[in-house]
Amino acid sequence: MKSMKQTGRSIVIAAALAMASASAFATPVNSVVNGGFEGPSTNGHYTYLGGQTVDGWTFSGNAGVAANNSGFNVSNATGAQAAFLQQEAEISQVFNFTKSLLSLSFDAEARGWGWGGNVIQVLVDGVALSFTGATTLLPGSNSSFTTYTSDFIALSAGTHTLRFVGIGGNGDVTSFIDNVSINAVPEPLSLSLMGLGMLALGASRRKAGKKA
Repeated sequence: MKSMKQTGRSIVIAAALAMASASAFATPVNSVVNGGFEGPSTNGHYTYLGGQTVDGWTFSGNAGVAANNSGFNVSNATGAQAAFLQQEAEISQVFNFTKSLLSLSFDAEARGWGWGGNVIQVLVDGVALSFTGATTLLPGSNSSFTTYTSDFIALSAGTHTLRFVGIGGNGDVTSFIDNVSINAVPEPLSLSLMGLGMLALGASRRKAGKKA
């Protein structure tokens, strides 16, 4: 009995460690169009794009694109521009995924003017991604971009919808988004990780059944 318990614990621990280390094997996949928001060109300025679909992205509410050092105060974007989410706003894109485990990486910055940064939530098919367990984030810097990478989720092959949502709040809050990329764990590693998860789940259920 003791050895079975130890085996169950070992499987659970192995699964947890494998998932935690999955990011070390993650590779970007070319699924996001215009992830750096270099289009449409603002010619050094900024533009609101709510209600439009432009260069791969659909913009809603007070969302748009701003250039470095423009009147919208975005600074140090990797290219010439970044997207912005001002107050209640959203940008979304349909993407294709062919792997098993997904995470998302992007850069974010708070606006260095007014009421600062806007709280961001990132969703895939309506489900909020987590970032070290947190399902919302607030960029901490207003002078440089910080890279955020989500925890991995299992995702079937096919088309899916990615959304960045600005939650809004009191005052004129704005956050900038740049360098959006989809990451995947390559096969056969993802199958191994999923197998460990299934073993852990099975061990947990057997243990619960014996207690009942």
